[in-house]
Amino acid sequence: MWWWLPFLSIADVPSPPRAWSTPDSVPLNQAFPVPDGFIRRQQDLFGQWLGGLPVEPADRAVRTHDGRIVRHPARVINLPMVSGDLQQCADSALRLRAEFQRQTGQTVTFHATSGDPMAWATWASGQRPVVRDGHLAWVSGGDRSWNGYLRQLFNYAGTASLQAHDTRMAVTPRAGDVLVEGGFPGHAVVILDVVTRSDETRVLIGEGFMPAQDFHVELGPQDGWWTWDDGVALPHWPLGAEDLRRWSR
Repeated sequence: MWWWLPFLSIADVPSPPRAWSTPDSVPLNQAFPVPDGFIRRQQDLFGQWLGGLPVEPADRAVRTHDGRIVRHPARVINLPMVSGDLQQCADSALRLRAEFQRQTGQTVTFHATSGDPMAWATWASGQRPVVRDGHLAWVSGGDRSWNGYLRQLFNYAGTASLQAHDTRMAVTPRAGDVLVEGGFPGHAVVILDVVTRSDETRVLIGEGFMPAQDFHVELGPQDGWWTWDDGVALPHWPLGAEDLRRWSR
């Protein structure tokens, strides 16, 4: 079940925060238009929001959190990073979903690897999580900031929790879905857009990685798009149809 927002019409879908854009960036759906002969698969509000993500010029290199260049075919998306080596693959997916939910007035709650909920509202009330007997307990002392919440979420969540607690299985890919191989570390990517032509499906893949680095479009061989063939054959981490997941809420 998709949790539609009754107070928003399709025409009122918000764009990602203006502060993420630069003078040279363009929205994702302009940087990667629908290929000739294809049509865009119907999107929900989250998928449409992703279409507004700001994409940087092709000559901007992907960099790690400490400034090193990552040399592979990619287009940088301006998704702000938290400090340190924290905002990795699953964290980037969580960040996008969290930002969308917060911006559209939804409850922001995800789960730690232990299965314990991590609600933004709890953190914003001035509490912080601590580990007790393998589970999270909340005590006073949080800084109440959004970035502080994200840092704690990325510290306690990952591919395993994303797969087990915050998503459910899906059959047909759509924008906003994730491909997740839960594990330690495991891997996760975001499906940013989906187009079809007859029985052919192509997807646009957004990815973070280790060490923490700029979120980016991982460029596929067809003008940036990847053919969906019971999954996506990324050269560094193939992900199959059995890894396709949709947000639980």
